[in-house]
Amino acid sequence: MKSLKKVFIVLLTIVVVLTAIFLAGRYGWKLGGFRACQSAGITSVEVREQTVHITGFCPGSFPEGFCGYYAEERDGKLYVGFRFSAVFGFFETGDFDITIPVRGEINEVILKTRMNEASLWHAQTGFLPQSE
Repeated sequence: MKSLKKVFIVLLTIVVVLTAIFLAGRYGWKLGGFRACQSAGITSVEVREQTVHITGFCPGSFPEGFCGYYAEERDGKLYVGFRFSAVFGFFETGDFDITIPVRGEINEVILKTRMNEASLWHAQTGFLPQSE
């Protein structure tokens, strides 16, 4: 009876640890902010009064799953970054369709990664397709 209880505790501990690792890989990257963000292929950007709607895909040849986005609004600019993971490519595609709530008027939407920034949308010119 005691050995059965020990086996159950060990299995439960393994499940908890694996769940924690899975969740940290899926959502924990947001703690790093834009340092953890990757480049993304953006197909459209629509700016409305209280939301910004962005659609896109993972630009790599190997299918990586979309983990989420990180967004920051500063001085009329919306900085946005995306994260993909090969582990989650088995569960999801790299395509995404997100709507980001904003507080103020947005004049520019900027894709920000660890090293680069690229303007995606500007109030005067609209959507700026990326050159690959």
